[in-house]
Amino acid sequence: EWSNEIGMNVTQGYPGPFYNLTFKKRNIFRGLENFELNGRIGFEGVAAATSSGGVYRSTEAGVNASLVFPQFIFPFREATQIRFGKYNPKTRLSVGYSYSDRPEYRRASINLSNNYTWQTARNTQYSLSPVNISLIKSTETAAFRARLRQLDSLGNYNLVRSFNPSFVSSMIFTVTWNRNYGTYDRNAVFTRAQIETGGTSLNFIDPGFITKQGLQYFKYLRFNLDYRKVRILNRWATFAYRLNTGVAYSYGANHSLPYEKFYFAGGSNSIRAWRPRRLGPGSVPPTLNTNMTDDGMFDYQFEKPGEILIEGSMELRSKIIGFVDGAVFVDAGNVWSFRNLSSESTDASTQKGNAQLDPSTFYKEIAIGTGFGLRFDFTFLILRFDIGIKVYDPARDEGDKFVLDKVSFFKPYAKQDANGNFYDIREPVIYNVGIGFPF
Repeated sequence: EWSNEIGMNVTQGYPGPFYNLTFKKRNIFRGLENFELNGRIGFEGVAAATSSGGVYRSTEAGVNASLVFPQFIFPFREATQIRFGKYNPKTRLSVGYSYSDRPEYRRASINLSNNYTWQTARNTQYSLSPVNISLIKSTETAAFRARLRQLDSLGNYNLVRSFNPSFVSSMIFTVTWNRNYGTYDRNAVFTRAQIETGGTSLNFIDPGFITKQGLQYFKYLRFNLDYRKVRILNRWATFAYRLNTGVAYSYGANHSLPYEKFYFAGGSNSIRAWRPRRLGPGSVPPTLNTNMTDDGMFDYQFEKPGEILIEGSMELRSKIIGFVDGAVFVDAGNVWSFRNLSSESTDASTQKGNAQLDPSTFYKEIAIGTGFGLRFDFTFLILRFDIGIKVYDPARDEGDKFVLDKVSFFKPYAKQDANGNFYDIREPVIYNVGIGFPF
């Protein structure tokens, strides 16, 4: 079977086209096995990693080959296969190559994985991936590399290390419970719990072999719990809410995670009043060295990785007319680190805010946003437009964190007094574009 797919993808609030080509060979070994070969190329609009505004084109390409067996294979024996047969077992072996090209860098990775899935009930699925290995290499522009070194000296040690040549290995176990989720016309509940341990394979091979190849490696533990519920109020209205939490802890020598394993907040499927990946950590202002731009606005130049995530959303959805639906929502959350970034800075006296999670005060650092939006239901897809409005910004100074009364739907601005201090700052709203519901 050959299939071709052309569509639109939205990753960070900006749409872009993609093309997929898939080849599938069924019953390849005469035992109901499937072979799948998939190629993909896409051009996506993304927020710049190191600039305060504008949209940049990102080219994403990749190829992936998979073998899917309708039973557990190695190391399971035939007697075990018979006993597990009623659980709809499957084994997937995959190898792939992915490539990203952005104005600041190029990033390529080779991936190897195997995965076992099974079901104990119609609504419950388990997944175990004992082998997930990635070899990652990045090539940065000189200007971007200089920025990474600058951030490292200011305490943001996560970015620069994530662009070093890397060997990433992990084991992942996931439990998913799904009752009607995805139907949108019935009450539904979705829960997914995932635990991941990174660097486990290094207990069986010598880490020195990895470092001799010029690669860094990571050892970490990561847990994520995602809970969603949709309740049908009447034929016109639906109420949905979500709670998403996660913790990732590095115990390796470099005290860092692979960049893809950090948590982020902000964006069209997260806290919609903040730009993608730009919220947090904690109450730290958007930049570590300069808090504001020349016009008095916060300077959201850099992505903000965190090791702890707490976020939740509530959304009331209602039909308006025909295929057009509306929604009002409230989002809240943030990311934190196990260590305070300012303690890593070479000039800690100039830093503000707190990135480290403090159980006694973290609730004061939960950002709150609200907003409204439209959904265009074309049956084959749902196109979504949301306007996010900040309500409570933990990065602001004490007494100035409530910002709902400072919203600006047009160009943001700030007044400046004779001493050069900014006041009457008007916060910009954030416009989000998405495919499908946010949760």
